[in-house]
Amino acid sequence: MQTLRPVTLEGKLIRLEPLTKWHAPDLLKAARDESIWKYMFYGNLADPKHMNSFISNAIRLRDAGSDLPFAVIHKATDQAIGCTRFRDICLKHFKLEIGGTWYASEHQRSGVNLESKYLLLRHAFETFGILRVQFKTDIRNLRSRQSLEKMGAVPEGILRRSAIMPDGVIRDTLIYSILDTEWDQVKQSLEQRMECFNTNYHPNHLNYSPNWIAPHSAKH
Repeated sequence: MQTLRPVTLEGKLIRLEPLTKWHAPDLLKAARDESIWKYMFYGNLADPKHMNSFISNAIRLRDAGSDLPFAVIHKATDQAIGCTRFRDICLKHFKLEIGGTWYASEHQRSGVNLESKYLLLRHAFETFGILRVQFKTDIRNLRSRQSLEKMGAVPEGILRRSAIMPDGVIRDTLIYSILDTEWDQVKQSLEQRMECFNTNYHPNHLNYSPNWIAPHSAKH
């Protein structure tokens, strides 16, 4: 069975490359703003122990075949400024989730997340023929909800009292999705919005190239 394997996805503003322990120093700098972690399960990753555990666990899940974690590299500085990933990969039913996403505060609302989502979605739908991409967010996270809905993700429902956050809050989780039948329209909208951040942007400039590849088995 075909599997999602580690790959580098290249954009104009950023490069998504397989997460490794060597990204830790940059990511520790990116993680310094405590406001990043308000709605995240991981706790505050500005602590080196937490960051190392986060990266080790991400690599373990990659090796198990359920996740593909990426470091988000800001091309202008060649520094890692955050993370994102494919998670809960299920190629038996051609579905997966995009999540575990965070960026340094100075790169939020800068076009980085927009391009990151574009690269991930395009790879999922156009390279692997995924039928469904899912997103989850804390119901309190209005910025995330607005971003997903503006992107064209469809709200599907609420998982009530679904998780206990590091600060003890019991969270409700909103589920969103984009389907393969919706991708063409979403893609066109994303490309138009990306022009606002880079007047030289052209979709043909966004290419990916294989990075190191290891065997994986998809989670069914």
